[in-house]
Amino acid sequence: MNDTERAQDPASRLAQFRSEWPATVTWREVREEDPRVFRSAVQGALLLMPAVLVTVLASSLTMELPFAIVLPDWIDWMGGLAIVAALWVAIGLWIWSLVLLSLPFDTRRGIAIARFAAERGLLYSRNGFAPDRLGILFAEGRGPAAPRRPARLAHRPDPSRASLFRSTFSLWRGDRGPNPSLQIAVAAYAGGKSDPKGPRHAFRFMEMRLPRALPHLMIDARRNGSLRSLLPGTQRLSLEGDFDRYFTVYVPQGYERDALQLLTPDVMVCLIDHGRRWDIEVIEDRLIVASSRFRRRSDRADVTALLLFSELIGAELGHQAAHYTDPRAERPRTQVAEAGRRLRLRSAAWTTAGFALVAAAMLSFPHVLGWILDLN
Repeated sequence: MNDTERAQDPASRLAQFRSEWPATVTWREVREEDPRVFRSAVQGALLLMPAVLVTVLASSLTMELPFAIVLPDWIDWMGGLAIVAALWVAIGLWIWSLVLLSLPFDTRRGIAIARFAAERGLLYSRNGFAPDRLGILFAEGRGPAAPRRPARLAHRPDPSRASLFRSTFSLWRGDRGPNPSLQIAVAAYAGGKSDPKGPRHAFRFMEMRLPRALPHLMIDARRNGSLRSLLPGTQRLSLEGDFDRYFTVYVPQGYERDALQLLTPDVMVCLIDHGRRWDIEVIEDRLIVASSRFRRRSDRADVTALLLFSELIGAELGHQAAHYTDPRAERPRTQVAEAGRRLRLRSAAWTTAGFALVAAAMLSFPHVLGWILDLN
């Protein structure tokens, strides 16, 4: 960023970013980029007919709409299996068809983001860098912070930190390694049933590298949903001014003063003016921003806003991070002590107990009702 760009006010800079976004991408350009997507879309359109037919079959077997289907006596015993099979086949056909039909639109979307990236001196990848399993947004889970691996083992994959998300439509800057200095992309959950879950299964995110490791902070935007079900209120920190109207801040116990050193008035103003629609997490040497707007129609507005925010918060919080020290750590200038590395999550025991009580109440209600009626 040159001196002229630094002198621009944020509104002018955002307008400049949005003016650089391609106004249109024609279907001819999509065909030249990848002619195969149109052949795939034709296949998707052809799949619509069997998808509709199987859906009608499933509806007729289950709800007798639009007409009733009476199975012959000799296969009536297969009725339940036929219903289940029809439902699964219908769902599979619809998903497959819609995926194929969306390919030309995805290619068109990628062309627009790639052109904007080139205009800004950034790079674009259709399949981006999978974000590390860090913190709350990327579903690290309830275990303690995984230790940093020795340099001699850094090249080997670490199963305990393997990403649970894949990223697509990635605009990035930095090395081609697994952790670029900046990435703006769409994240989708790719973990299994037994893996930890984050607050969202799909979202747009911005991840950027900070000058050094910092205490774990969760800045929960009130207009982007609440994370109270994940984080206990004992870690909540109230800040001055109107900040609490827009955000709820969570900080590890004992690190309240450190959070105040990092969230200075200038940083809070930046967050309120330019980041109040997003959840923001500071963990280790990363800043992660999560946006619920991740569809194709919101690319121009959200990607440009996140890119501007990366510049503004990078300057404000980066300055505070560069001067931060943790006297409790063995190496205060580069490390954070164990107590400040991760926020404590709510215990799953209370949630499980709540579900168990509700299930017990539902199961016992008929018996209790019958007992009460018998008394009368």
